[in-house]
Amino acid sequence: MVSSTNPKFKQLRVAVVGGGLGGLSAAVALRRAGHLVEIYERRDFNVEVGASISCAANGTQWLREWDVDIPDMKPVILMKLVMRDWETGKILNQYNLDHYEEEWGNVYNMLHRQDMHATLLKAATSSEDKGTPCSVKIDHICESVDPEAGTVTFKNGVTVKADLIIGADGIRSVVRGQIGVVPDMTSAPQTCYRLNVKKSVVDELGLVKYSYDPAIQFWGGFMPTELTKHHEEGFVFEEVPVSDVIAGKYDELDPDCINLLKNSVDRMPWRLYVHQPYDRWFKGNTCILGDAAHPMMPHQSQGACQAIEDAAALGIIFSEKYNFTTDVTAGLAMYQTIRKPRATRVQSASARATENLNERIGFTSLTPHDASLAAAEGKLTINEMNSYKMHSHVASEVEKLGAGLGPTIAVM
Repeated sequence: MVSSTNPKFKQLRVAVVGGGLGGLSAAVALRRAGHLVEIYERRDFNVEVGASISCAANGTQWLREWDVDIPDMKPVILMKLVMRDWETGKILNQYNLDHYEEEWGNVYNMLHRQDMHATLLKAATSSEDKGTPCSVKIDHICESVDPEAGTVTFKNGVTVKADLIIGADGIRSVVRGQIGVVPDMTSAPQTCYRLNVKKSVVDELGLVKYSYDPAIQFWGGFMPTELTKHHEEGFVFEEVPVSDVIAGKYDELDPDCINLLKNSVDRMPWRLYVHQPYDRWFKGNTCILGDAAHPMMPHQSQGACQAIEDAAALGIIFSEKYNFTTDVTAGLAMYQTIRKPRATRVQSASARATENLNERIGFTSLTPHDASLAAAEGKLTINEMNSYKMHSHVASEVEKLGAGLGPTIAVM
C-alpha cells in the first residue's frame, strides 16, 4: 500500500495576530493542516461591526474545503450585479449569475460580517472539528514582533514565542512595519459608508422592493473624499448621522436610493487609501495577510476572498503534503510566490474600478466574447478568478524548487 503520511511533518505553534475574517480563516486553515494555533485579538469580539461581505466562488471553495458551516452564516446567494444611472436609477448594465454555480462549482455568497465572523470563530475553536481547537486571547494589542527570534510582544507585557507568526492585524498593521514594510499610499478620491436598512423599515415605509433582490446594486457616483469628515484610514466604529452620508451631489441621486440612505442604521464611515503593492510579505518566520498585506479598494468585492485565499495558501504550504514545516522561512517565501502576484492583480484592478465601474469583475464578463476581450486588455474577469487552481499552482512551484520540499512517500 502507499501511505501519503510525511514523516518530516512537524506540528507548528502558530501565533495569529488579529482575529478578523482573515485571521480566523488562517487559524481554521492551519488547524485543519494539523497545527496548534493561538489567536491574539486587540479587543473583545462583541464589538465586531460591518455590513455586507462578498464571498464569490474563489472564496466559498475554501470554506467548503475546511468544512465550515456556511449555512450557519445565513448567506444570501447573489444572483445579479446591477449598474444604475445616478439620477434616475435606470438600469444601465446587468450581469446575471443564473448559471454561476453550474459553471464554477460554488455559489456566490453574500454574508453579514458578524454572521461570517461568528461562524469562522466557531470553526476555529470548536472541539468537534478536525484538528486541535484554536485558543483565543483578547485584549492583546501587538506592540512589536521579532521575526528572527519568533516572538510577539503585546502592550499588556505578554511575550509569546511561535514557530510561525501571522500578521492579520488589518489596514493599520503593526506586524507589517515589524517586517520592514513602509506603505506608499495616497488618499483615494472617494470614501465609503457601510450601512444597513432593516426589512421592517422597508415594509413600513413602502421603500423600493428591489432592496430585497439578491443583487448588488450600483449607482454611478461616489462620496468625494474632500467632503467627508472622517480622515483616518480604515473602518470606524462610531455611527455617523445621515447628513454625513448624503453630503455632496446626493441632491441629484435617484430618490429611491436616497430614501434607503435616510432610513438606514449602523452608518459607519470607511476612509479609503490607495496602497502601492508592498515589496515583501514576510521576514524570518513572520508574514502578513489580508488587509495587512494587500489593502485594496472595495470595487471588486474581493477583499474577503483574497484574505481567504491567503489563508488557504498557508494551509496548503504548511500541510503534511510538503516539507515546509521544517523550514518556515522557505515556506513563507513560497507563500509570497503563490499569493503576491494574484493579490496584486486584484488590488490594481480594484483601484481601476474606482474610476470606471466597467472594470469590475462581472461587467467585464457579460458574455464569453466580452470576457475574452477584457482578458486580452489585461482586465480582471470572472474566468480568471474562478478558474484558478491553487493546489496545482503550489505543486508546480514546489516541483521547480525540488530540494526535498515535496512529500516523502513511503511504499509499504
